[in-house]
Amino acid sequence: MKNKKILVTGATGLLGSWLTEKLLISGNEITGLALNDELDFLLISKKIKDQINLKYFDIAIEESTNNLFDDNYDVVIHLAAQTQVGDALSNPIRTFKSNIQGTWNVLEICRKKDIPLVVASSDKAYGESAILPYEETFNLNGKFPYEVSKSATDLLCSTYRTTYGLNVSTLRCGNIYGGGDLNWERLIPGVVKWLIEGETPILRTNGTFKRDWVYVEDVVQAYIGVADALLDNKRKISEAYNFSSTEYLSVMDVYKKIVNNFSDNYVEPIIQENSEYEIKDQYLSSKKIKDELGIESIFDIDTSLTKTIKWYEEHLKSLNL
Repeated sequence: MKNKKILVTGATGLLGSWLTEKLLISGNEITGLALNDELDFLLISKKIKDQINLKYFDIAIEESTNNLFDDNYDVVIHLAAQTQVGDALSNPIRTFKSNIQGTWNVLEICRKKDIPLVVASSDKAYGESAILPYEETFNLNGKFPYEVSKSATDLLCSTYRTTYGLNVSTLRCGNIYGGGDLNWERLIPGVVKWLIEGETPILRTNGTFKRDWVYVEDVVQAYIGVADALLDNKRKISEAYNFSSTEYLSVMDVYKKIVNNFSDNYVEPIIQENSEYEIKDQYLSSKKIKDELGIESIFDIDTSLTKTIKWYEEHLKSLNL
């Protein structure tokens, strides 16, 4: 995708920042949206903040979102969302406003202006299934607030596609990791930060739950691939795709890989056993996106973890936490 006018919501987050960087390299003109400037560090560290038109406001507010679309875009990539399961439990209304109301605001404007868009969903949209790996044909059965917000996101996109013919597709990913993720409640950045600071890491569960772990640069290529397909009128594109790596690992497996990057001496974590709202095993099949669009993960977790840890070693002190 080159020389396009693109809106990226959630442009200052982990995925948004890496995606914006890649799109700029290809000569695209980027307008970025963020709730505030609290997460601008990654754009700044990449020296690209001044290369985009960055705006701050809440997409859950309809009037603000309308003002964002004064310009016409070739494609919209909608990443902005409240992404934390814990925050969704403590503040469900904020999560529903951000993830559901924010999404319908973007969908409605894209419908009126006939702008194709890719929308970020999640493996959590499926809820829990006894059958693994999860496929796109599975029902969307979110149970807890965050899961429900992502199920609703997918359903909203589906109804706009079916009812109005909107050119929209959702991308459902699992656990995305990479340098610049400042959400310390997530496993990889949290453990890396603790180890760099010489503290004992804390795990919310006993570490047996199995997940897929997908590197941010892989996910960037997936979003660009789906956006390219939306812009190609000759290509048939599905309303939803899963995307993950093929490495399905337990939380403890990933924890041990992180520790091994720091020392040959194992660091025993503190186990909280706080797993009441956690899905036990959840990982995705990416067969559909590979078969239809030729998109697949190319980064292995060992190499990617080393790159990720190096980022935190180089930048953690600069964050002034």
